Formats: sequence, C-alpha cells, structure tokens
Amino acid sequence: MRRGSADRDARTFRTSPSRIPIGLVLIAQLSDALSCPGGTVPWWLPIGGGPDARACISVADASDECLGYLRRNLAVWDGYNAESLGFPEPPTAGNKISELRVAEGEGVLRPARRRGTDAGPGVPALPDGLSDGIAGQTVTLALESLKYPWTLHLTKELFLEYVLPFAVVNEARSNWRQYLVSKLEPLISPLNDQSLGPDATVRESAEKVTEVIHTVNKGLWDAVGGVQFKAGKTPLIYDPMSVILFGYGSCTGLSILLVCALRSVGIPARIAGTPAWNGDPDRGNHTWVEVYVPGRGWRILEAGPAGGEQDLDNPCGLWFCNPMHFDGLTKVFASRSDFSLADGHFPMAWDMQNDGVPGDDRSSVMTEMCSKC
Repeated sequence: MRRGSADRDARTFRTSPSRIPIGLVLIAQLSDALSCPGGTVPWWLPIGGGPDARACISVADASDECLGYLRRNLAVWDGYNAESLGFPEPPTAGNKISELRVAEGEGVLRPARRRGTDAGPGVPALPDGLSDGIAGQTVTLALESLKYPWTLHLTKELFLEYVLPFAVVNEARSNWRQYLVSKLEPLISPLNDQSLGPDATVRESAEKVTEVIHTVNKGLWDAVGGVQFKAGKTPLIYDPMSVILFGYGSCTGLSILLVCALRSVGIPARIAGTPAWNGDPDRGNHTWVEVYVPGRGWRILEAGPAGGEQDLDNPCGLWFCNPMHFDGLTKVFASRSDFSLADGHFPMAWDMQNDGVPGDDRSSVMTEMCSKC
C-alpha cells in the first residue's frame, strides 16, 4: 500500500505529555476530546518521531498548511483562477504561501493580498471584498469541523484530501460549505454530545460516524429546500448549488452534493462510479458515494433521493451491487484530490477526454464485493 494512503488503518492519537513541544496542548489531556483554547485548533503533529499525535496549534499555522495543500493540488483549470478563488500569489523566495488575517467582525481567516516578495504580514487586503475568494472560508470552516467528536480518529491524510477540498471533480466552484453548515447544524447538533471522550475506541467512533452519515443522507435533501432525483441532468446541473437551486439532479449531482455535505461536518467522502456498465457506454454509467468509517475503511452508499434506506455494512442492498453489473468488465474509479497519491485519473462520463481529476481504480474491490451478492 502506498505511503500516506488514506486506506491505512485509523489510529488513536496518543503520546507522552513530556514529549510535547512547549506551547502545545495535547488533546488527550483536555476535558473534551477535541477542545482547544481560543485561537487554536486540534492538529496532527509528529512528536518525537513516533505516531502522529493531535495537539492544539494556532489557527494561523494550521490554516497556512491547509492553504498550502489546496494550492499545491489545484486542478489545471483552477490554476488560472487561483487569485479569484482566494489564493495568494505562488510562493517565491522569502514569500510564504499565505499570510492570514482575521476579517473584522466576521471571524473568517483570509489570505492577505500579496503584491510582491517584499510584502510582509499585515499587508492590507483589497477593498470591496476583492481578496475574499472561497479558499479562506473553506479552510476556516473545515478546521471548525474538527470540533465534532466523531473526528477523533480522523487522520491528517483523510482530512486534507477528503474533508478540506472545496471541489470534488470539475463541477463549478462555489461557496457551498458555508451554506451547508448552516443547514446541517440543526440536524447534527443532537449527535454532537461529546459522548466520545479521548479514550473512545475506534469501534465507538465508527458507530458515531455511521450515525452522522445516515442522519445527513436522510435529512439533507429537505433541509436545503427539497431535492429530488432526475435522470440525465449531468453536466447541465451537477454542482452543489445548482442542484439545490433547481431542486433536482441526476446521480452525479446528488452524489457531489452529498459528498460536500458530509465534508462540511468532518466526514471524509468522495464520489465513485463507472463510466460504462460492463465496459459498454450504451449500457449507461453511474455515480455513487464512498465514505470513510474508522476501522472499517471505505463504504459505499447512494444519495438519499436515489437510494432510500441503506446499510453501510451491506453493499448488496444497493441496486447495482450484483454480478450482473460486476461481471469483470465494469471499471470503477474513485475521485481523489492529490495526484501524487493517486493510481491515475478519474474518468468522467460527461467529459471523457478530461484527465485532470486524480482517481483510484476500484474495479477489483467492487467486483470482488458485488459479485458475491
């Protein structure tokens, strides 16, 4: 398995307090599993060369790392719009990738506008919100999701690649995270009871994560005004905000919206699918969702309007998971964010010549699983 792969076993973060750098607070010492003092967030740090440990570090430092990750993994087409998306100029000698400021009265971290390598911290942003793309708010809200108790066994690799990103494939970019957080908070607040303490087992975390997944998949669609399944709408309508606005989407649009919703509450998620059933484009294509459950790995599910009630531990309950669809000829891929960790690219049935989205080949996994149903 590749070094850094998100498929590795989730681990409990523990270390000796005596090995923690000065100024850091070990999460396991806190009364609540993921609580940190103001101005800090729980973050993963290698301590003493041992296993990763979570400690409280400054929001600015964590945000800088997140912005750097997103900037390094921008899709080619996003690179042309990097500044509009809210990224500062690419780093050069003496120029960090981000200098962050807190917007007055909003509490949102934003990259400060950089006008050259001699521009230092405190350089004012442009007026009228011209410096405020979606990158800064994406990072702020993604870091805030680490407060949820079900993120206790979330690894750094999973967070960076499957929670943090503001895009799933090549859909239109928009500020969906702020909207979805506001709509989902009433749904998940009863689950945010801090019942998972710092000594929670991976199994206990898995049960809570599964509960959150089902809660979101059941309540999301009405919470955003009513969304239904309607076939044949990709690529006309498949970005999250368009699906919400029109009130419908096909499997791809619904899956992308569900992935974004899960990411907004700290659950690692990605889309998966096949561009051609049984290797024949005339048989159609399909897109679904994969979610990561601690200790159990990736699990598949359908977006609520297309799939109804589902059991993450019983993939055979899905209409497509059977020998008829998985005869050894169906190729399945899952989207990623980081090409350096991907097997190749994610083929999009609506844009087959586009190889700009990283992806993993999941054909053998799906065939082995569904051929037994």
